[in-house]
Amino acid sequence: MTALGDSELATLAPYVPRIVGGDSAAWTQLITELEPRLVELLRRSRTLGPLRHNVDDCRAVMVSVLERLNRDDFRALRLFEPWAKAHPDKDFGDWIRIVTANLARDHVSSRLGHAEHGDDEPALNKRMLNTLASLLPGDDDQRLAFRPAITAGQLARELLDYAALALGPAQLLALRQWMDGASFDEIAAELGLATPRAADKLVRAALARLRRHFEDHVDD
Repeated sequence: MTALGDSELATLAPYVPRIVGGDSAAWTQLITELEPRLVELLRRSRTLGPLRHNVDDCRAVMVSVLERLNRDDFRALRLFEPWAKAHPDKDFGDWIRIVTANLARDHVSSRLGHAEHGDDEPALNKRMLNTLASLLPGDDDQRLAFRPAITAGQLARELLDYAALALGPAQLLALRQWMDGASFDEIAAELGLATPRAADKLVRAALARLRRHFEDHVDD
């Protein structure tokens, strides 16, 4: 996702505390400001690939972003302040760019389509746990250099569906990029991290959290 518009997007941050504080007019104002900026961002998005040339696809992702921000009493927007505190060198433009990139990837996946599978949930959890366990046996292993064997459609969807709920925007984007084959150098550059090692740690933390989830549900 290009950084185009980030400086303008950053100026929208003051709306966030007003919205989560119950100011409905602030949400309307944010939508008015955000819609054209997101469409502009998406029309130059590498994540959308050739779909960025279709204004309908750009607008579909833009709508998905607004729906995500509005969902569950602005749950996503409530996550912005703690994220900003944890990343003092980042701003609202960086955050909304990550959220938008995640949903752009979802849109591309939905347009490409996936084959449905009939796995029951316990078996799916066990397969996911086995995959994650093979990746994270210890803090000093080097297996993150390899991509997880989760090419089966439902297995990958299950992982990313839960990740979208459980992980912060930076962890989620790092995990998605890593699963797509990006190197740690590329992930660090995309997220503005200081070193590739920082990207490695971000992906490792995301996988560890997912592993804990599937450990808890493997016998459900």
